Amino acid sequence: MLYCITMKKVLKLILVLLAVIGLSTEVHALAVESKVYNVKDYGAVGDGKTLNTDALNKAVTACADAGGGMVLVPQGNYLSGTVVLKSNVTFYLEEDATIIGTTELSQYKSLPLKLNNPKEPVMLRWENIDRWTRALILLDHVENVTIAGSGTIDGASVTDPRGEEGRRGPHAIIMGNSKNIIIKDIRVTRAGNYNIMGFYIEDAKFSRLSIIEGSDGIHIRSGKNLLIEGCKFYTRDDAIAGGYWTNMLINDCLLNTSCNGLRLIMPANGLEVKNCIISGPGVFGHYRQNSFNPVSTNTLAAFILQPGAWGGAPGRLDNVYIHDIRVRDLNTLFSFVLNENNNSRNIRVERVNATGINMAACAVEAWPTDNWFEKVSFKDINITYNIKDAAILNTAEINRPRTEARPLPYWGWYARNVKQLELTNITLNYTGNEKRPVAAFENVGSVIMNNIKYKAVKGIKPFVYKSSTKVQQTKVVAF
Repeated sequence: MLYCITMKKVLKLILVLLAVIGLSTEVHALAVESKVYNVKDYGAVGDGKTLNTDALNKAVTACADAGGGMVLVPQGNYLSGTVVLKSNVTFYLEEDATIIGTTELSQYKSLPLKLNNPKEPVMLRWENIDRWTRALILLDHVENVTIAGSGTIDGASVTDPRGEEGRRGPHAIIMGNSKNIIIKDIRVTRAGNYNIMGFYIEDAKFSRLSIIEGSDGIHIRSGKNLLIEGCKFYTRDDAIAGGYWTNMLINDCLLNTSCNGLRLIMPANGLEVKNCIISGPGVFGHYRQNSFNPVSTNTLAAFILQPGAWGGAPGRLDNVYIHDIRVRDLNTLFSFVLNENNNSRNIRVERVNATGINMAACAVEAWPTDNWFEKVSFKDINITYNIKDAAILNTAEINRPRTEARPLPYWGWYARNVKQLELTNITLNYTGNEKRPVAAFENVGSVIMNNIKYKAVKGIKPFVYKSSTKVQQTKVVAF
């Protein structure tokens, strides 16, 4: 009896302590939230005409100097140059609040990146680095920064005749050497270059964003512990791109692009992509620098993993898991390519449905003779090809890929320099005409095919093997 009474007292004390702790936490949160710095109190005018660069930065500086808090941007259109965010600041955009990039290029600042990590060369454009790293919103060597609300960062499509391609202007948001970053719930639109650009960042979350127009959507070069979730991309260039990622999760996103869904141009370790839809053609056209076809809405690859394709990027592509994906109406589903000083192990792709693939077969290929994919597996994959260009059916040569996927002499699959390739529960179909083999395996140590269904091409041997030492087939049937 005494034991029961004692235990009741202890439990009651615990509950009281928890209540006090909870109350203290709530009070602390309210205290932090009470540190609100309204940009209008610092001279900002949301009329879409007044230049607010100084006023917005004064509000941020006051907030940071006081130890942090919230910089509030109320309803209105605030024309501005670069806003430099600082540590422990939440930059909050109310509904119908918009930061609009000015066309006065002198109002923009650059991310001061001066050194390139030799272990992770992120291919900075050194000949024009100060122009290329300008942005409307800039984070440099900061931590604990949030950009949130239901407003908009509008780059207003600012161009620079001295920029890349004689056209590209400032990014919408750029981050460098920063950690504990959250960007959520806002719209980012009409960036003069990339919508969100990051160099050497850690512990960053991008949630429920709408990213519209601009070039790349989210482009991170060297990042650790990254999350992109619930975002909608409608981009002119790659929706998500970059590399030298460690622990990147992309979840529940819609990717509509006139370039590539996910383009990896440098190595990565621990990349997971799940529950995403990738669709073409793009809503906003890509500037192709081609006088005959200056703007194209054709979507290229859903996934193009190609470390080293844009310049030397040594390192490994390891532990990639892509699953539960829907794809429609683009050039190719997968293009995985290794270049000099790149190797790979443990790539898994599962539960992918794709229709309207109109140019290139899925490809897993390493081109230097001493580079290998060690183990790659595909499971529960359904693909329907719809080749619209008859010339593609006459493709006879296999040229080394460069920066994009290309037609192959095989309509369904191609693998080169893979130690172990597993294909399980795969259905390959096509509409229209076809006269090429289904697939080819070149210098593949072990090919394991289980429950493969493919549409036959009359009079054509379906599979081609070149220097593949071990082939195991179970339930491989034509229809």
